Amino acid sequence: MTATGNRGGGQRSKGERRLVGTRVPVSDHDLLVAAAAVGGLTVSEYVAATLIEKLRSENQDRTQEEPPIGPKAS
Repeated sequence: MTATGNRGGGQRSKGERRLVGTRVPVSDHDLLVAAAAVGGLTVSEYVAATLIEKLRSENQDRTQEEPPIGPKAS
């Protein structure tokens, strides 16, 4: 029988994830921690949300600027 739900009492799974690590300058660390706290997030959650927002925004900009591939419609 497969275990389901949240039997351990911890936070529910957010789904499959992959680790992306980075280092920030010591002088900016406190700013990062404060920004995460304002949103009620952990630093990891804040960094992930910020990164995803930036990536999706850049991808949207690229897809709007690129002309369609293939022959032009007449």
